[in-house]
Amino acid sequence: MRNMAKSRTNLFAALTGITLALLTIAFAAEQEQPKPAEPKYTEIKYSADASSYKWDGQDRILVLLGNVTFLHGDTTMTADRVEYHESTKTADATGSPKIFDPRNTILGEKCSVNFKEKKGSMIGNVKVVIKPKEKPKDASDSRPKSLTSEIKEDTILTCGAIDYYYKEKRAVSPGKLKVVEKNRIVTADSGTYLTKEELVTMVGNVKGVDEKEKHNFSAPRMTVSLRETDQWVQAEKATGSFFVEEEQDTAPAPKK
Repeated sequence: MRNMAKSRTNLFAALTGITLALLTIAFAAEQEQPKPAEPKYTEIKYSADASSYKWDGQDRILVLLGNVTFLHGDTTMTADRVEYHESTKTADATGSPKIFDPRNTILGEKCSVNFKEKKGSMIGNVKVVIKPKEKPKDASDSRPKSLTSEIKEDTILTCGAIDYYYKEKRAVSPGKLKVVEKNRIVTADSGTYLTKEELVTMVGNVKGVDEKEKHNFSAPRMTVSLRETDQWVQAEKATGSFFVEEEQDTAPAPKK
């Protein structure tokens, strides 16, 4: 009997030890598991002459009227009327809508902004004003001239619609567009402008003219780098023409 009791005690102790060991392993594994990341938030500031909330049965909508301003990072949107939809984190703007940051201003008839994607879409008689990059204060005027050094005026882009990814500083025109910079005019079926990379790509029936230099060209695709230290133009299967001023004959006419 004593042996049986002793065996039971030993078995109970063994089972208890195994249980404690398993609990310890499970606890350690639970402790090692990474905690779920806390959601990140970004602040969006707004102001308006009047505001109200309305419920359409599915979504709560913030309605802003008069001198409406939204500020997201370094990008600002203004309009006469804005409706912000909480479920989709999007805003629809009408009444002289405008999107702008330090180098780009986009105007049009209607605008929508997706704050999660950091994307603004403008449609209807779209006009984009691109400011030239400011030179450093200590920049020397003795450096050789470059493409960007000659661009001292705003570049104007017009099109029917444009998507502006304002975090990436990337503008995409899916339809026909026209770019005007002083005496230079370029048209194409579509185009992309990367502000940070200072890279312009135009695709489809690209046609350009430089009235000052009397140079015109056409190509199915063109890419331009406007970086101060890395400037180039690439065009596929380009054709064009330019004019060279002829020297006038100053020799006296032969005597008869």
